[in-house]
Amino acid sequence: MPNLLPNWTLTLPWDLGDFNTREAGRLIWSIVLLVISVAVVIGLMKAPKLKRPFSTKVGVALFPAIIVGTLVLGKLIPSFQRTIILLGFVVLVAHMFLMIGSRKPRDPEEPATWAECFAGAVGVFAIMALAYAIVPHEFLTFANADLEWGDSSKFVFQSGREILGILPVNWPFSMDYPALRDIVVATIYIVFLGVNLKLWVMWQERHKVAAATDDTPPKRSRFGRPLRKTAAETPAEVPAPMPEPATSGGA
Repeated sequence: MPNLLPNWTLTLPWDLGDFNTREAGRLIWSIVLLVISVAVVIGLMKAPKLKRPFSTKVGVALFPAIIVGTLVLGKLIPSFQRTIILLGFVVLVAHMFLMIGSRKPRDPEEPATWAECFAGAVGVFAIMALAYAIVPHEFLTFANADLEWGDSSKFVFQSGREILGILPVNWPFSMDYPALRDIVVATIYIVFLGVNLKLWVMWQERHKVAAATDDTPPKRSRFGRPLRKTAAETPAEVPAPMPEPATSGGA
């Protein structure tokens, strides 16, 4: 199978190197998998809003059907193999999100099974391994091997030189390429840590119902759906008082 990524090269400014999509393939695919994984977690925390156009059995059976069909079609049409594989990957991801968005609502009071807890733990470990290990490692490998940011003799700027070459102020210190590489890696960790904390908060508050407003029903079911008022809850109309009979003035 050919390389699925196009052979594009982008020359970075300030002599930072050439960014080639195929040379950065492992980094690009690890980022794509991480983004999809985080989107899946967010989708599982949201209430389902789509209507499934087929049964659950058919939806589950479509996963291997899409994979096998894409591989067979790519084998039969080798001239469009890269395009077919990429389209098959997009269809597979779209079908996965359709299944997530149209799943059956789960009762928050229903306890999780042992298999569900085990699968969730494996999924969380895989996401954290992508975020804190694979993506930073692939960036370091790509920066050192392809961008040549591991060369300490190359400088982004040096002390004593004018800032950006136009300001009459000199840089107070020097920054070489390894320092820039480490700053980028540290930024990756900081961003992923912030996303991690945000996801933890969202997961803990996934069953909370927003306070009632003019547009929000005051009561909701355990599944987060609005409840209709029953006859017992609706205040009955108070009948108007009957007029008193008039009395004659001579009585």
